Amino acid sequence: MNSRTSSWLWLLLVCVFTAALKVSAQVQPGRELVRLDPKNLVHDIAINSNVATTITFPEKISLLTGYGLVTDPAQVNQMTATKVGIVHYENVIGDTLVVRLIKTGEPCHATVRTTRNIYLLRFTPADEANLAVIVSPPAPTNSTVEVTQDKVVESRIQYNAEELVGMLSKVRNRKALEPLNPGLFTGWQERNGLMMTSTAKDLVTTIYEIQRSPAKDLTVFRCWLTNNGAKEFDFDPAGTKVRVGSRSYDCQLVDCANTVAPGQRVAMDVVLQGGPGGSREGLSINQDFRIELPEPGRQPALLPPLSSADAAELDAAADGK
Repeated sequence: MNSRTSSWLWLLLVCVFTAALKVSAQVQPGRELVRLDPKNLVHDIAINSNVATTITFPEKISLLTGYGLVTDPAQVNQMTATKVGIVHYENVIGDTLVVRLIKTGEPCHATVRTTRNIYLLRFTPADEANLAVIVSPPAPTNSTVEVTQDKVVESRIQYNAEELVGMLSKVRNRKALEPLNPGLFTGWQERNGLMMTSTAKDLVTTIYEIQRSPAKDLTVFRCWLTNNGAKEFDFDPAGTKVRVGSRSYDCQLVDCANTVAPGQRVAMDVVLQGGPGGSREGLSINQDFRIELPEPGRQPALLPPLSSADAAELDAAADGK
């Protein structure tokens, strides 16, 4: 091999090596192939004018939009004034995009919608681009919230007989109180002019008004109880229940006469609050409610009344005799 031929070979090797260095300098070393972090909301992708960057999605692409995206490189002449970088793209197959920078500028933002997800991309002009990008499905969001035992106890309804009586009085006097102090009923719900009637033999119970305080999980039913029979109806009001669909709810407070004479109509106010153990029921005021009356008769006392002899014996025992 003569010296002239050797010189040409050496020059060729230098050119090839220089070109290889130039190409490698156009791609981020160690990040030629990247998989995007599914936890990120916006994905950054480095692009430049010398590298065609391939982006592959987990499903077929149905929509791609963004200011600065063009399908025809000639369109860059119409967008010379824009500060955003111009990106030429092509949807080569269903799930793959190829992008290349044709005018440098500020990052170009794009929205990609696939069969099941939406992805937000930011194409950033860079000297060293990503050669291939794999987009992973978004990370599933965890909506569970840890609740401590103290928090559970704190959220329970604290039943209070005095509060129930006070709330019932507040409901009865709403029309007088609300104009004077509207803040008393902030957040309350109300339905009027109702005719929710239930019949049990000769007894007719009609709900004509419902009021509810969601904050207290408390619902008040204002009713009429009518005895259309020939006999007096004697019952224990505490056994009254409220039915919604196939479920019956025990009442926390019932204000009604114990006896209803034949042909008589009496007022009945029923209060529901929460559920067993202080849980919240969250009943909607817009449901179809019915009142369920207990059977006639009252529960016998737990202990029979003391006779005079029993009372005297107890007094003597208390005095130590």
